[in-house]
Amino acid sequence: MTKTEAVREFKATFIGLYINRADYWTAQEAWAWFTDSLCKEGRITPKQYASWSTPFPEGKPLRATRRQLETAIN
Repeated sequence: MTKTEAVREFKATFIGLYINRADYWTAQEAWAWFTDSLCKEGRITPKQYASWSTPFPEGKPLRATRRQLETAIN
């Protein structure tokens, strides 16, 4: 799995964080949990787990994309 694929899956799995505009620290904790579970399941390597940084702008709340909002409504 690439980081791009992981981010895509994270956004789909944790859509509520985006809809509710979670703060950076909450999102970072969810990302850490998510990547830890990917590593434990063998979907990413320990090297990937150790080297991937969070895909969010530091200090900013998450923002839902139009696609995420449309998915949540349907």
